Amino acid sequence: MIKLDKDQKYYIDVVLPLNLWNSFTYKVNKKEFDFLQKGMRVAVSFGKQRLQTGIVVKKHFKKPLHYETKPILHIIDNQPIINDFQWELFRFTSSYYLSPPGIVLKAALPGSFMLQSETFLMLNEGVTDNQLQLSDDEYLIVEALQLQKTVSIKSLQDLFGEKKIFKIVNSLIKKGVIRSIQEVKEKYKPKTETYLQLSEQWQGEKINELFEALSKNAEKQRQILLQFFSLQRQGKPVLKKQLLEQSGAGLSSLKSLINKGILFEIKTNIDRINFEAASEQIKELSSSQKTALKEIKSLFLKDKPVLLHGITSSGKTEIYIHLIKEVIKQGKQVLYLVPEIALTTQLVQRLTKIFGNAISVYHSKYSQQERREVWLNVLHKQQTAQIVLSARLGIFLPFQDLGLIIVDEEHEPSYKQVQPAPRYQARDLAVYLHKIYQSPVLLGSATPGIETYFNTRRQRYNIVRLQERFGGVQLPDIEIVDLKEALRRKRTKGNFSEYVLEAIEKTLQVKKQVIVFQNRRGYAPVAQCEDCGHVMDCPHCDVSLTLHKHQHKLKCHYCGYQTEVPLLCPVCGNPSINYKGIGTEQIQNDLQIFFENAVVDRLDSDTTRGKNSFANILSKFQNLETDILVGTQMLVKGLDFANVGLVVVMNADQLLYYPDFRADERSFQMLMQVAGRAGRQKEQGKVLIQTFNPEHPVLQMVLKGDYQSLYNMQIAQRRELFYPPYSKMINLIIKDKNLQKCQEAAEWLQKSFANAFEKVLGPSDALIPRIKNRFIKEVLIKLPPSKTLPEQKRYILKVLNTFHNIAYFKSVQVVVDVDPY
Repeated sequence: MIKLDKDQKYYIDVVLPLNLWNSFTYKVNKKEFDFLQKGMRVAVSFGKQRLQTGIVVKKHFKKPLHYETKPILHIIDNQPIINDFQWELFRFTSSYYLSPPGIVLKAALPGSFMLQSETFLMLNEGVTDNQLQLSDDEYLIVEALQLQKTVSIKSLQDLFGEKKIFKIVNSLIKKGVIRSIQEVKEKYKPKTETYLQLSEQWQGEKINELFEALSKNAEKQRQILLQFFSLQRQGKPVLKKQLLEQSGAGLSSLKSLINKGILFEIKTNIDRINFEAASEQIKELSSSQKTALKEIKSLFLKDKPVLLHGITSSGKTEIYIHLIKEVIKQGKQVLYLVPEIALTTQLVQRLTKIFGNAISVYHSKYSQQERREVWLNVLHKQQTAQIVLSARLGIFLPFQDLGLIIVDEEHEPSYKQVQPAPRYQARDLAVYLHKIYQSPVLLGSATPGIETYFNTRRQRYNIVRLQERFGGVQLPDIEIVDLKEALRRKRTKGNFSEYVLEAIEKTLQVKKQVIVFQNRRGYAPVAQCEDCGHVMDCPHCDVSLTLHKHQHKLKCHYCGYQTEVPLLCPVCGNPSINYKGIGTEQIQNDLQIFFENAVVDRLDSDTTRGKNSFANILSKFQNLETDILVGTQMLVKGLDFANVGLVVVMNADQLLYYPDFRADERSFQMLMQVAGRAGRQKEQGKVLIQTFNPEHPVLQMVLKGDYQSLYNMQIAQRRELFYPPYSKMINLIIKDKNLQKCQEAAEWLQKSFANAFEKVLGPSDALIPRIKNRFIKEVLIKLPPSKTLPEQKRYILKVLNTFHNIAYFKSVQVVVDVDPY
């Protein structure tokens, strides 16, 4: 017997942006069921009076066994905002990085897609305040509700304070005086521009009549109309803002013309991000670039990722541009990933000159509104989103027809998401995107990651080499400066050897610019009393406070704690506080003293907090307004400066002696990238690297630019110690405010995993053992190749699930980091 349609029950499964592995089932009616599609947003009730934005993942007719289904509140979208390609990427990201689907969804979607619910209060019917004993605060709320139907909790928080209001509201709810309701609040507001048009009755030959119709006292209105016709003759729509500015008239005069029916307004939604039209042609490639381009296109046909191993300033970007041009001619989309937000500044300038407004930029410094617009433009394959230039977040965009993926500077650690979850590696997800879309992926680097180069040796990736600089420019002359010897001979000034200061002087004399690299911001990282030895440290973290002299503050770079610089030691009371170590702020100050006629600027996270601050600093340097630029690692990643004659590395030892199995690899990459900023146009540049250990093997490899020797050394060490690429690693980071409980939790996990895995290291203290009053332990698992990855990860999730069900460990947070470091 066939069940009648009227008896049929309809259900949808939705994923919520929460730290939960399950999807949740809601009931819908037939009309809603027919309309809804996978990837649409719906507003649903979850928990006690909580509204959430859910994403539809499935439609079906099966009622869940263990709970009663609720109806959805309303449908938000007319069409899906997530496509099938993305669902596959989200599924893989969740599975591989052991992160719940809701957390992946929350990371991927711009926040403005997630509608917020706001709590409002209403008086219950039939209740009067004189029937009950009310406090003064309770009476104020009731009185407010008698004057207006609803009042938001948010508005009452401003009046009573955040903590106090909930106590008052809960008391009133218990007394039955009020009830709370939830309303969904849309966070997105489109940006609009207002244009003006002339009413039909005054068009054509009636213009003279129009001016005669205006009274003699309406001089301002006449000015507006004259300016309107002037702008209209330029063949463009007349913008209201522009008309008011150029006519010099006030808004009231314009409103009079609108009220008289002479002009009328048209509001148009516009993108928040717009670029100028194309103004330049693509540059002609050199013979070696042409050869590399031909090889790349040939290898794309073999359906494997391609590594472009090109030395610094070899012109990799020009090759990317030629490839992009061919792809967008086919009507396909391009994803161009860069490791740092900072890099987009120069690239946008460069690419918009060639591709105009076919480019969209997507990264976390842009507002949620701007990111939402880019998302929708990519989804609908708009002209303005043919090329998307993005940091790692762009990997999740809803491409419809992805024709090329470029991962520039693929070795950069910035492609790894560290906090919060999902802790994905964008470079690796780009390779997975290549499988989903069947689109070519090009990884570019002068110093490839060891794992990437290993994949080329195992024929998993193909490789193309570009071993000469564009235009025949010579590689920079690199010198190691022995700080130990300079100190012994008393040939130092502050933190500089005299040789380095002389080199800076000579560079400035020939009107060339200088870059000084120090990978630590602030003035000095340690403040210590010379009498009692007390170090000023953070009360919430196990780190010393860094002096920021310009702000007269001691700051913690981990939790944000700050305090005024003390005049006396807080322990012994003596005025003998000494500041040790060097940061970018101190170097800038010193250089300004040594070279008082030079303009010295600084580029670090302290000076680039504003949206356009990075671009402004770079623009000054590029326009030769700055002579010396001091900066951290954000200064050295792929930026192109034509007039840099000298690059100085203040202290290479800070890179070389970092407690990390990748320290040698990262040091080589960083130093080679720093060196690559010098002499990029015509003349050979110079690089000076200060160190106390000039014979260090990595420094000797940097001198020769010998990547192959670095690779051979690293791969032998990793084979012996069972590090990637010979193993997969998962790091468990255990956090709790109670040190003993944190240690016990770490030991419990270590023993549990040691039963299944041979190589489980720890528990050990994290590099910073305490941050924000939470103690941190680590347990590192090296996964053997004898079992499949999914099988091993399922076991890890099973153990973690058991751990979280132990009441004693309820407060303990366990962070799972797949492929750490």
